[in-house]
Amino acid sequence: MKIKNVIIATFSVALLASCGGADMCSCLEAGLEMQTEIEAAKGDEAKIKEIKESYAGDEEACEKMQKEQEAEMKSMSDEEQKKKREEMMKEMEECDAYKEMMKK
Repeated sequence: MKIKNVIIATFSVALLASCGGADMCSCLEAGLEMQTEIEAAKGDEAKIKEIKESYAGDEEACEKMQKEQEAEMKSMSDEEQKKKREEMMKEMEECDAYKEMMKK
C-alpha cells in the first residue's frame, strides 16, 4: 500500500497532456508496472535496483513533463491553477492505470 501511494504521488504530480513523449496516462502506466515488478521482487534489493534502472527513462520523461507543467502554472492566476488541476485530475481518473492503482 505504501509503494502505491509513493508512486501515485510521484506520477500524479506530472499531470499533463502529451509532452516530450510522455503523458499522464503513460506515466501512471509506467508507475503501475514498476510497482507490480517491485512487489514481485519481494524485497530482493538487486532486482529492485534493476527494475528502477529499467524505468529510469520513463521517470526522466515524466519528471521533464512535471517541470514543464509547473513552469506553465506559475504564470497562471490561483483560479486558473485550480481549474487546471481539476481538469488534470479528471484526465488522470480516466487513465486505466489510475483505476487499477485505486483497486489495490
